[in-house]
Amino acid sequence: MSFLKKSMLYAVVSLAAALISAQNALAIGGTGSSSMEFGIALLSAGQDDINTMIKDSRASNAATTSDMGSAYELFGQYQYRFSGTMFSMLFRPSYITQSTTGSGTGGSYDYKLSGFTFFPMLRMVPLENSFIKFFMQVGVGYGSLSADITQGTSSISFSGSAFGAIGGLGADFCFTPNHCLTVEGNLRYLPIVRNIAGSANGSFSNLSQASSGQEVEIANNDLQTTLSGIQGILAYTLNF
Repeated sequence: MSFLKKSMLYAVVSLAAALISAQNALAIGGTGSSSMEFGIALLSAGQDDINTMIKDSRASNAATTSDMGSAYELFGQYQYRFSGTMFSMLFRPSYITQSTTGSGTGGSYDYKLSGFTFFPMLRMVPLENSFIKFFMQVGVGYGSLSADITQGTSSISFSGSAFGAIGGLGADFCFTPNHCLTVEGNLRYLPIVRNIAGSANGSFSNLSQASSGQEVEIANNDLQTTLSGIQGILAYTLNF
């Protein structure tokens, strides 16, 4: 069994078990409380195959483009905490952007990625008081990532998607009962192993297949992108 399948299976089993416990507690405890969260994150998404393209362009076309750095992620979140328990369910959509630009022989050498994720998660708060709440969370979800690449007079756009898993921990620092600052760290596993070209113009010396409607390949293997990595979050939480 692959690491991805093992990770997904573990996350699903953990989430299902915790949900059963939370639902039983909800039946005893009655109604719960809700919150909204808005935040920004840095994601250490290592785009190895795209960085290979960038390195090749620097070597063969004097491109000034640097390797891909961290991705930026903006998200919103709705959370429902089950009354009388330490469990919450949360739903988190996010928008992700990652890019690097430069110039070289024939024009611009730009690499731009954008995408989104949606992760339902189960959160557990094992320790809390009126000011601070420590939490742990786990979830499974979906992500999609699109790329727009320009190398001189050639350009290509492609996209891919996959399911993945996430887990992490953090803390809410509540300055009033309703307003909190949230600090959070997660590890997300969401590789995208297959990307399909939407459009392609010109030729790419560092791509072995780059035709519209076909899989994009580098060195005769599928070009891979990723939404995996360590995620650091700073957010504002409104309890109501």
